[in-house]
Amino acid sequence: MSYSSYNKQRGSGLMIVLFVIVVMGLMAMVMTKIGTSSQTMTTKEVLGTRAWFTAHSANEVVLTKLFPLGTPLASDPIACKNYSAEDIANTMPSFQTGCKVDQIQCSMKQIKIPGKPSVTEYRLESTATCGSNDVAMTRTQEVWAKDIQ
Repeated sequence: MSYSSYNKQRGSGLMIVLFVIVVMGLMAMVMTKIGTSSQTMTTKEVLGTRAWFTAHSANEVVLTKLFPLGTPLASDPIACKNYSAEDIANTMPSFQTGCKVDQIQCSMKQIKIPGKPSVTEYRLESTATCGSNDVAMTRTQEVWAKDIQ
């Protein structure tokens, strides 16, 4: 009687092994997907930070043109313009590899205060992109500045 019950149970170990292999394979696929997703998020975060600092640097370069060192209280309104791609390439220092300044816009406005000389207010907005065709991040930064006279 024991021999016949053994024949009926034959192959159950194979089913358990197949079940374990399938479950472990699915777990491996899920873990790979999580790892890839984490790497992509980290890459986007780093590229976004680089783009933010590149846009910040572009604003600082234009601010040094607006407020030259020789005249700390006055500005140079001629430096306030919308910079073309060629102007940016000639004006900006070389940035990190894979980063570029897309545009720089400068606008100014005269503020009249009764009994005092008018003050010029500047608004700078620069946009930078870091990355490649696969993963690229763009950041825009805005800065406001004014004369002190």
